[in-house]
Amino acid sequence: MEQHTTRVAHRTFEKTIQAFADLRPEVSLALASMGADLTLLVDSSGSVIDVAYFDAAIERFGVEDWPGRSWADTVTRESLDKIQNLIDECTKKGASRSHQVNHPGGRSADLPIEYVLRRVEGFPYMIAYGTDLRKFAEVQQQLIQAQFELEREYRRVRESEARYRVIYQKMDSALLVVDGETRRIIDGNAAAGRILGVTLSKLVGDTLISQAERDHRERLTEALAESRALGQSRSVTIAAAANGASIELQISPYRENGKINQLVAISNPTADEYAMGGMSSDRWAWTEAVPEAQLVIDGKGAVYSVNGRFLDMIHVLGRNHAIGRNVNNWLGASSVDIQVLSNRLRDEGEVRQFLTVVRDEMGSSRPVRLSATRIEAGSEDPLYSVIVTEQSSRDLPSTTHTNGVHGATSDFSELIGRVPLKELIRESADVIEKLCIEAALTQTENNRAAAADLLGLSRQSLYLKLKRYGLEDFNGRA
Repeated sequence: MEQHTTRVAHRTFEKTIQAFADLRPEVSLALASMGADLTLLVDSSGSVIDVAYFDAAIERFGVEDWPGRSWADTVTRESLDKIQNLIDECTKKGASRSHQVNHPGGRSADLPIEYVLRRVEGFPYMIAYGTDLRKFAEVQQQLIQAQFELEREYRRVRESEARYRVIYQKMDSALLVVDGETRRIIDGNAAAGRILGVTLSKLVGDTLISQAERDHRERLTEALAESRALGQSRSVTIAAAANGASIELQISPYRENGKINQLVAISNPTADEYAMGGMSSDRWAWTEAVPEAQLVIDGKGAVYSVNGRFLDMIHVLGRNHAIGRNVNNWLGASSVDIQVLSNRLRDEGEVRQFLTVVRDEMGSSRPVRLSATRIEAGSEDPLYSVIVTEQSSRDLPSTTHTNGVHGATSDFSELIGRVPLKELIRESADVIEKLCIEAALTQTENNRAAAADLLGLSRQSLYLKLKRYGLEDFNGRA
């Protein structure tokens, strides 16, 4: 922090006047130059008359060339105003405040000097006393570097924490972290909230005991206490308070920050049941024994089960990411393919060697053959088992690239031979009609009356077709 100096020193030498009276010139020069790390004699115009220094390393900054030059010419651009301030303050008050300036170092670091400029009565020049700040600058640079390192490390830790937090939340396994003393839930993932029937925000901070039905709380309390006291894992089966589901808790103690907390893994057979039809994973365990990619769908294309080979084919992480979605997400070059497959399965109950394509989550597609059969014939909504077999290059029919109309109808030409002509024409007409209606709504910006006139339909007929093709909520945007 800069400090103001007075015109007259608080105290000068008084008892040694005689010792200074007969000094030789070289002694006076030595005394004057020893007052600072770098001492300059400056005239009233701001030119450097002479320079003195002790550290030989200062010589590499070109100080030997400073005499005869303007003091301002020896500093960096941002220090020019400070040099002028030093001269103005010394001229007015006899002494200036301290100012830090930088002398250019060429390809190396600059030379930081803190100057105080003084004027002595009877002496023709002003004297600039400079303190070398290189050591302070090095320490400051080290502190800045240490701060950067800390910030980088902090950012790395935060990124790692965020990454593992995402993995933790996306795990299929239900996990809770419980405070060993208060038995409050410190953390948990989404799977635990689904099994317990409680949102994660309400779960964290509540006690684990309160998540069990009243009749089972004592049993859970004993298991938690025993696991913590013995340092061993314990299992206990309870009923969840929120939904009454029977769940099994695997309690494992671990040490964290000088205290013993507990990791609780939750399993529930009913949690693996699919939302559609209430089917459990055990019911479809046989699909893993199928040597080909296999899935189970209903008449509308909703996925009930998939095996690991199909997940590998479409590059989906787990079954929970596929169950309940429509097979259209992965199978079929267009919506016509799966629509034709569903109609044939409904009418015939079985389809063999159905040619189509499979699209994976990476954006690529490849040709496959489908073989499907009905496996749930008694229910109102039958289920179908679909085997997906990749086609090799020798299995693919030779094709030629055409232009014009024939090229535009290549998708339909590939269906010839595996789809009856009557059914193909009917399905194709439906698709074309739906596309025309969407185009008319887009052109008229969802003006239903204008779209009906554009298509040559009555308004009532248009509304019936909108309902037939599921376009009631179509907003007219392409």
